[in-house]
Amino acid sequence: MRCYFGYPDSFLEREPFRVKDLFLEEINVDYGSVPVEVKRKLLSVLDNVHESNYLFIGNVIYDAIDILEFSLFSLPVREISSIVLSGYLYGKSTFLVRNLFRNTFASNPEIFFDFNFFPDDSLVVNVGYTQTSISVGGKYLLNVPIGEFHFVDVLGNYLFNRFIYESGVSNASLRKSGKRGEILDRMRSAAARILFKGQKSVEVKEFEYEREVEEWEVDAVLSTVVGSCGYGDFFEAPFDFSTSVVHALYRFEEIFKERPRIKNVAVIGRLRRPIVKTLKKIIPVKPAELTGVEFADMEVVNKSFKPVCERVDFPKLRWQGEEVVNQDKEEPSLHRLRYLFNQRDLKGISVLEDLVENGDADERVVYELLSILKRCSFKRKEDIVYLNYAISALSKLEIPEGILPKVIEEIGKKAFRWEIPLNTKMNVLYFCYKYKEKLNNTLLEIFPAVLSTYVRNVKLPEGERNFIKVVAESVLSKR
Repeated sequence: MRCYFGYPDSFLEREPFRVKDLFLEEINVDYGSVPVEVKRKLLSVLDNVHESNYLFIGNVIYDAIDILEFSLFSLPVREISSIVLSGYLYGKSTFLVRNLFRNTFASNPEIFFDFNFFPDDSLVVNVGYTQTSISVGGKYLLNVPIGEFHFVDVLGNYLFNRFIYESGVSNASLRKSGKRGEILDRMRSAAARILFKGQKSVEVKEFEYEREVEEWEVDAVLSTVVGSCGYGDFFEAPFDFSTSVVHALYRFEEIFKERPRIKNVAVIGRLRRPIVKTLKKIIPVKPAELTGVEFADMEVVNKSFKPVCERVDFPKLRWQGEEVVNQDKEEPSLHRLRYLFNQRDLKGISVLEDLVENGDADERVVYELLSILKRCSFKRKEDIVYLNYAISALSKLEIPEGILPKVIEEIGKKAFRWEIPLNTKMNVLYFCYKYKEKLNNTLLEIFPAVLSTYVRNVKLPEGERNFIKVVAESVLSKR
């Protein structure tokens, strides 16, 4: 008999069970009666099997491994001959699970990991509640602090922020009435229904607030978690899912001195759609989507032990951008700017600044800046520096009506690329503020609200944080 431990469902052969439910049944506690923070700890227990003093409930302190132990009491544990663990349980958690079966249940099942069931040309992603594992060829394993919780949380907070901005109600008044926490929880519940059940509407009846949430809007919001980094793109350290995948591919090549040849991709878990869409952009292979029950019938094809394992923590302070040292004065002409940009020579930045210094540049300058935006990639720092200064310059100019829609469209394409530095995002925000009346039904219309959600976990001066809130409210409020 084979057992798979995963999120949200684990499986004994093909029969599902949930660790949290079996644990609460064992200690005779109703799930609905426990506080939200306790619920979150129960949901993330498999991600944190190695944690001691993990939960205090019913006047008893439980280690996380204790919760797993209690959940197994009602199962035929001694009949289990093999265990399949999610990749994010590799390491100390594996040791604890093995000892649990040996010492408590006098059992010695064979232990495998999800990546053992795929050939060595595979990339396997397993999405937990707060952790996701990425394994490459069964040799390299990366655990990243992203899980189902973060997708629901970021979308729920965005929906709440939009409600605040569009309804005109203030955070302060909601706190005073005791409704803020309640409405925020309702928005998170709505986010979960949108992600898992395909719901499209959001409403707060007591404020006569209701609207439809489009798929493109959800994708734009979730881009703050999954990102849009491609293989070969520049970033200083992984900070979302896409940069983590690319980092894993880079590290595999660095460690094993060979480029990973990925022909198979598998995504395991409940929340797969945004992960699958992102992986397709990085690796042109259609991913297999699994829930975990499939491991009951799969054969072990890759017993490669021991893979190199790395755990990453995302930085709180993201890359601020490249400061360009003043260069010798160059001829302020479009021809010179075009030449220097083609060489990716940063001397062109001073030319760019001179051309827009007075804010009254002609159409030719705007078209040149638009061309720079379109041609900037994310492969080199120099491109991102030019991108930053071009957006800043366009924010200062009075852009002719005939060109403005093209500029809005192009900046919209770049705005949701979270590899760009924070000061570039602030330039995009200023552009939104300046042209807020022209942003209806464009990606940039929701950018301020998405940014205000994004910066919750980013180190940012209070003045800039307040500016983001003011811009978001001015763009999204009823006119």
